[in-house]
Amino acid sequence: MSQISEILSIQKSLEANFTLKMDQLGAQIQAAGPAKETVAKIAEEFRAFRELIYSVLGLLRKQIAECMLHIDGLESKQRRKSLIFQGLPEAENEDCSSIIHSILSSKLGLKQITIANIKVAHRLGSSRTDHPRPILVRFSCWDVKSSVWKAKTGLRGTKISVKEFLTKTRQSIFTKARQHFGMRSCWSQDGVIIIKASDGSRHKIVSMDELKPLLEKYPSKLTGGLTS
Repeated sequence: MSQISEILSIQKSLEANFTLKMDQLGAQIQAAGPAKETVAKIAEEFRAFRELIYSVLGLLRKQIAECMLHIDGLESKQRRKSLIFQGLPEAENEDCSSIIHSILSSKLGLKQITIANIKVAHRLGSSRTDHPRPILVRFSCWDVKSSVWKAKTGLRGTKISVKEFLTKTRQSIFTKARQHFGMRSCWSQDGVIIIKASDGSRHKIVSMDELKPLLEKYPSKLTGGLTS
C-alpha cells in the first residue's frame, strides 16, 4: 500500500509541475510579438497538446485510484477473521489468547469457542502507561469471528468493547462518516461501512468516492463533533 501511495504522490507532483509549465508557456505565447497568425497556430497546437496531457494524467489518476481500491479490498478480505478488543487491563507476561478466551466464555457466553479457535492474539502498538493497548485477535474461521461479533452486545455496561480490524483507508472513511452522521448512524460489517442517513435510507460504502456524495446529499446536523 505504501508503494501505491508513493506512486500517487509522484503523479500529483508531475501533474503540478506540468500545470505550472503549461501556464508559463501559455503566458509566453500570449506575450509573443506581432506575428498573430503564427502565434494563433502555436496557441491552438498548445491547447490541443495540453488537453491530451490532461486526459492522460486523468486516466493515470483513475487507474491509480482503482489499484488502491483493489489493494484495499484484498487487505480487507485478509482481515475478515479478525477483531480488536479494547479496554482490557494490561499486565506483564500476559497470555492474550487466554484473556480473550475467558472473555468469550464468561462475558459473551460463547463456551463452544475453544482456545484453539484463537489463532493470533497480541497487543497493538508500543506499550503505554495512560491506557491499555487494544488486543488484535484472529480467529480460526469467519464463522467463529461472526459469532463473536454478533454476541458483542453482551459487553454493554463494561469497559470492554469490540470493533472490526478495518484497513487504514476504511478506518479513515469510517471516522469521517461518524463525524458527519453521528456514531449511532454509522457502523461496519465485514469491513463494509454502513451509514443510516437522515431519511432512513442505508448506504454501504468502501471508498471515499462513495462517501463524498452522501456528505453533500445529507448535510450534517451535528454541532459538537461526534455524538455519544
